[in-house]
Amino acid sequence: MKKERQSNEPIGKMIKVLSEALSRSANREFKALNLTMQQGAVLGYLKSRNDQENVTQKDVQNYLRVSHPTVVSVLKAMEQKGFIETAGSDSDKRMKLVRMTSKAECSMHQIIEGRERMEAKLLLGFTEAEEKTLRDYLKRLYENIREE
Repeated sequence: MKKERQSNEPIGKMIKVLSEALSRSANREFKALNLTMQQGAVLGYLKSRNDQENVTQKDVQNYLRVSHPTVVSVLKAMEQKGFIETAGSDSDKRMKLVRMTSKAECSMHQIIEGRERMEAKLLLGFTEAEEKTLRDYLKRLYENIREE
C-alpha cells in the first residue's frame, strides 16, 4: 500500500521525487536500446535539429542544461555505443560537432514512442486546460530559480 503524500510537502522535494521516478521509468524503457533517459534526450534533440545547421557539443550542453564535463561524459558513452559521431569543425577546431549515426536513426521510432507513452501516463486525467496550466506553472518555477 502506497503512503499518501501530504499537501504541505516541500515542492522541491516533490519535484525531485517525480524527476527520479521519470528517470527510472525512462531508463527501464530504453534499457533494451542500451540508452539512458539523458542519452535518449540527446538523440531527440539531434533529431529535431536534423535538417538545420551543424549541432555542436555546446548546443547539446545548453539543451541538457548540464556542465561541460557531464556533456563530455554523456557524448563519449553514446559514441562508444555507436549512437553518435563527433568531429572537429572545419571552420573552428575548438568546436566539436555531433551527429546521429544510422544506428541512432533506427532507434528513433522506439525513443519517440517511449516518450509519448510517458507523456500520456504523466497527463492521465488532466484536461487540456489543466495541462496548459501545468506547463505554465513548471515554466514559472524554472524561471524563478534559473541562474542567469
